[in-house]
Amino acid sequence: MGWGLMCDVTQIERQLYILTLLSSNKKGYTISEIHDNLMMVGIEVSRRTIERDIDFMSMGSLFIVEEMRFNKTFYTAKKFGIGNMIFTTFELISLHFIKELLKSYTMLDIGNTAIYLIDRIIKDLPQLNKAYIEMLTELLKVKESYAGLERHLDEEIINIVRKGIEQSRTLLIKYHSFTGDEETERKFDPYIIEIYEGCYHLIGYCHLRESVRDLRISRIIEVKLLEGTYKRPKRFYENYKKDRFGKLAGEENIDLMLRFSGEGARYVLEYESAKADVLIEEDDGTILFQRTTTMTPEIIKWVLSFGADVAVIKPEAVREAVIKHAKGMLEKYEE
Repeated sequence: MGWGLMCDVTQIERQLYILTLLSSNKKGYTISEIHDNLMMVGIEVSRRTIERDIDFMSMGSLFIVEEMRFNKTFYTAKKFGIGNMIFTTFELISLHFIKELLKSYTMLDIGNTAIYLIDRIIKDLPQLNKAYIEMLTELLKVKESYAGLERHLDEEIINIVRKGIEQSRTLLIKYHSFTGDEETERKFDPYIIEIYEGCYHLIGYCHLRESVRDLRISRIIEVKLLEGTYKRPKRFYENYKKDRFGKLAGEENIDLMLRFSGEGARYVLEYESAKADVLIEEDDGTILFQRTTTMTPEIIKWVLSFGADVAVIKPEAVREAVIKHAKGMLEKYEE
């Protein structure tokens, strides 16, 4: 940002900038002075918008202080920080734990920023606390969770997506679908951004598919804001998660019923029980797995990964798909 260069910032970014500005000068600023400062860094906004921002941030009188001087209203803000914080031993362990978890998300911009913030906190701790956290790096290891590589992420695209969510505005998206391996153009009401296995996903209502869908943001080729607005349904995310088996949600609802035996049964009990709506342990040691979900290729791959330790009871479509894949595998080995 610079002189004469207008930039597009979100409401939150603008309000944070105003807070930082007001907390940097004990004398304070008038609305006109705030406006001039914003213009200097390329943020073009009306004085009325600035007044609304200050009204919003003044709720509860937590940050903004208003004072009349020389027949003018001056605004200042209390500095905000975490100086002189004292941590318990358990809190220091948790701080180290958070930093270790964040290592799985270094491929994302917010992941690196989050680690930077944790390091800033640790830097300002008393020397004894810093020494304790350094010792923890050798004594407490946190295995990084699986995170896919987020490639070709366009910063401009993700900024437009975020603005669409904040302003409840419909997007026009050109998207390269993974399942269909095709490019489509669709109107899309963006509800939330979800970070799933280290990648940005956009979840919202797709006008093309007429249902709530999940788009990986790195697969968005082009996006622009439309004038139309929308209203996000209540509890949509909770309902959406019920229909999703893994990364993907399909369109066809199914009642999945599987019977696991041997090592597969023990594995499902130990590691995969959360995937089931109902999990029944039978007297013969087998496990009956039941889940209401939607049909996706992930389900077939997951079932096949258990080999002979699983049998598909229903639906018939999954049975047929597993049999077809199993025959294909057998033919390759017979060759």
